[in-house]
Amino acid sequence: MAKKRKKSFWYSITHQTKLDRASYLKMVNRVGMFVGIGFAASIAVFAGIAIFGGFQNVLGVIARANPYIYALAFVAVFASLLLRFVKWNYFLKVMGLKVSLRKNLAVYFSLYSMNITPGNAGRVVAAYTLNRITKIRFVNIVPIVTMDIFTDFIGFATLAILAAIYFHMYITYILLVDILLLIPFLFILNDWLYNLLKSVLRKSRFIKTFTPYGEEYFASQSKLNTPKVYAVSLFVTLPAAFLNSLTLFFALTSLGIAPSIAGSVFVYSSSTMFGMATAIPGSIGVTDGALVALVGSVFHLDASMSSAVTIMSRLADLWFSVIIGALFFFYTLRYWKPSEMELVRRGSGSR
Repeated sequence: MAKKRKKSFWYSITHQTKLDRASYLKMVNRVGMFVGIGFAASIAVFAGIAIFGGFQNVLGVIARANPYIYALAFVAVFASLLLRFVKWNYFLKVMGLKVSLRKNLAVYFSLYSMNITPGNAGRVVAAYTLNRITKIRFVNIVPIVTMDIFTDFIGFATLAILAAIYFHMYITYILLVDILLLIPFLFILNDWLYNLLKSVLRKSRFIKTFTPYGEEYFASQSKLNTPKVYAVSLFVTLPAAFLNSLTLFFALTSLGIAPSIAGSVFVYSSSTMFGMATAIPGSIGVTDGALVALVGSVFHLDASMSSAVTIMSRLADLWFSVIIGALFFFYTLRYWKPSEMELVRRGSGSR
């Protein structure tokens, strides 16, 4: 008997039929595995950074931070999430989806619980919750998620290149990273590339996985693939990315350092872009290491200070949003209560 091939991560989260609460939670458990691994990896990275800077010294630096100023880093991240929600809500209106503000906000914030997944692919799980709420086909909702991820990248990439030009540093590297990260999005944003690959790679497992949904997906996605949508998105994501970069500014300021806002944006955006280039979930390890190096060199800080600032910044920017997302994810489980039809089906099946 031929050995059964294990389904890929992407296949598991995109090929679901008649999804009920139990099936949804089973799918979430597989996605959640990446979050758990990411959390463990992040703790290990933080420990390594602390040891690099002198464990006791790093803890001492963090302990003496002004909590009120440091709290502004978390406020900046939350403001960034609210700003990005404006874009998400706009996408839903373009697609003609009608969802109450409360439900829409809960679903959107729950996206961030999946930030520690390969390419943020775990965010596709939110499409199933919207599918559950609106009864709109899953494949017609996925374009909203992919466009949200792509425009977030565009906003941050634009901020990074502007900061690099301002400081006349890493311009070539940032441009190369931007182009490298843009390539995967071409497949999900342009049907011509999809059709080309489908004709060339007819027997590819990836193409066979995507083909059942391809035409319908691109028909829906074309509604968002317009100059106006991109203009609105950039108008939102550029300041949102700026707010995320302020986590470094407030972390530094809370320690009595007087950094420039421009310098903070440059260091944080550059470090984040270098991390994105590795495709590691959450850019864990790479962005952290780049932050330690750039914070030390740009602001002329010793290893203890640069290590402490890196940990503080990453806690505010990465893990605060994941925690918020997790809280809202558990809240959205109420939308997965069994319907009367599911209860009847379950009852008849147990006889």
